[in-house]
Amino acid sequence: MKTTDFNYKSLKNKVILVTGATSGIGKAVSEQLLNQDAKVFGIGRDITKIDKSLKKNKNFTLISFDLYEINEIENLLNNLVDKNTKFDGFVNCAGREETIPLNLYKSDKIKSLYNLNVFSSIELLRVFSKKKISNNFSSIVFISSVMGELGMPGKVGYCSSKSAILGVVKSSSLELSKRRIRVNAVSPGIVLTPLTEKLFLKISDENISAIKDMHPLGFGKTEDVAPLILFLLSAQSKWVTGQNIKVDGGYSVK
Repeated sequence: MKTTDFNYKSLKNKVILVTGATSGIGKAVSEQLLNQDAKVFGIGRDITKIDKSLKKNKNFTLISFDLYEINEIENLLNNLVDKNTKFDGFVNCAGREETIPLNLYKSDKIKSLYNLNVFSSIELLRVFSKKKISNNFSSIVFISSVMGELGMPGKVGYCSSKSAILGVVKSSSLELSKRRIRVNAVSPGIVLTPLTEKLFLKISDENISAIKDMHPLGFGKTEDVAPLILFLLSAQSKWVTGQNIKVDGGYSVK
């Protein structure tokens, strides 16, 4: 069975918000949602990266927006909905990875990372959870990372930001349960995306091989992660909330 063969009938005609939709996991999730006849509002900062097939799909709406503009997020979401259209799901794929030695990691750099990885995520969640924005029984999925639970040298900011997301998921899943809104996290290992490939250009082949060896099943692909996200968005996962599910090729158990 191909990853695109997954059939979640409950997603048909559902309205899903996806951040980071122009590339990587966000793009793969958007494509698979469209394959299930869902309606996708995709947020991306660089619209020149958008895939032509997404752009042509009548069920896909691209929104050019910089999530660093945290104070504008509420206006953005308010303008996307009306009396006849509210969201049924939200997938937060936008984020930034960086490796900086601790002795060089000053507060302004950490704040910049947290603005995107944490503070914009919380603001998106806050606004999405409003009754005028989302329907009851909606589902929210945050992309965290295995680094949210594991440590690695040079990644104090990244690891801690992804760990913060797991706290957000646990707390908000309880708070939003009264509306039957589910909140979960998916934590991938190293997934081959344009961003990952760009980072690999900065390190030696020997280091890349060493990182790959940390994953018993090798590096992942975006299509290895997207089906789980669709499951969490669908009615098939109606009794799953507050969870962090790792998809890491065995990295976290080695």
